[in-house]
Amino acid sequence: MSNFSNQPQLRLADHKRDKKAVSRLRIRIRRIGVATLGSLLLTLLTFTGFTVSRMQTDQLDFATAASDVARQIGLGPVVAMAEDIYYQSFGAPKVGGQPTDPAAFNGAANSNWGKRLVGKASANPPQNFSKWPAASAPTNVPDRIPTLVAPKPNEGVWVPTKITVNGVTAVYVARVRPDKAHTSVYATVAWFDPHLLAFREIPGTTMPEGNYARGDGRVPKALRPFYMAGFASGYHLVDAQGGFSYNGVVVKKLVSGKATLVTYPDGTMNIVQWGRDVVAPGYNTARQNLDLLVDRGVSQVLDESQAKWGLVWLGTGSGKNFIWRSAIGMRADGSIVYVQGEALSAKSLAELLVRSGAVEGMSLDMNQAWAKGFFYGPYGSKGIPINPRNKNATKSFWNTSKRDYIAVFSRSPANG
Repeated sequence: MSNFSNQPQLRLADHKRDKKAVSRLRIRIRRIGVATLGSLLLTLLTFTGFTVSRMQTDQLDFATAASDVARQIGLGPVVAMAEDIYYQSFGAPKVGGQPTDPAAFNGAANSNWGKRLVGKASANPPQNFSKWPAASAPTNVPDRIPTLVAPKPNEGVWVPTKITVNGVTAVYVARVRPDKAHTSVYATVAWFDPHLLAFREIPGTTMPEGNYARGDGRVPKALRPFYMAGFASGYHLVDAQGGFSYNGVVVKKLVSGKATLVTYPDGTMNIVQWGRDVVAPGYNTARQNLDLLVDRGVSQVLDESQAKWGLVWLGTGSGKNFIWRSAIGMRADGSIVYVQGEALSAKSLAELLVRSGAVEGMSLDMNQAWAKGFFYGPYGSKGIPINPRNKNATKSFWNTSKRDYIAVFSRSPANG
């Protein structure tokens, strides 16, 4: 009987112990919750702080700055997924319609368009920089870029800029609609004469990522008097599917089969498929970014949904998205074309390179904040945009830049 009489007391004791255990568990859960919330809040505040700092230093809007910070901390796939959803559902460019701005480049030297402008040129011009050979006989200006729709006045015509070397116009610009669908906007193509100009890759203060003597993100002071243009290079290395070498230091291993922009101390450059094409030794930089868009004069983009043109899980939006993109190409005569536009897919970007005469071509940076380029030189340190529809701060590549870019210099004085 005594055992039965003690059971209510035992149950009461067990109940008290259970209540104490539950109370202790609740306290632990609250503590964990507070700690987790605090950690998340600290992470959010840190992320926001970095984003605000990036907004101020790079003159970016919050969304652009936040996406760039997120990519730097390894959240590229999340950013790419958001971009894909936006561009495929809400942010697709207009189809059809007519351009509201003129085809002719608005920074023209004069109205003598489509022709080589030659002033008082010296037979033996001096060198602007000891490592660069002086300007030599100029390259012929390319033929007008063919259009895929009925051309507007001056569409595809090469318009001379104010940039001259040894009395010869060294840079021309043509604007042309990118395809048969996006007829209300022009893509911009700049043509650079390598007989008159020198090229150099300038690392940014954070890109390409890695531990090396990257400099201060600016064109060296001694070279600024000869600095004519700058345009953005490739993606973050984590997204570029390739590597980077700088002044003999392999910052990230170069990948066979990838498109590679190679620059040399003498100011020349080349576009190659790494591991297949012969690369002359002694290069300053080798910067990789995806696969070749154009190879031997033929577009390589047969299926722009392939990972090599961008894939969410590799941190890059799909190549099918019509967005701001840029690219660089080399023509058979060695001259360089730079393409930038706001309604370009991987396929239309490659095809525009081919229409511009490129025999080899590769992607540079993408999205409006990063697919940017500017003319300096006679346009002053403030600069003007290569593509007038891109509203990025024109001093991006004059002041310190966090991202790397390709700088273009005059080999000899403007007038011999």
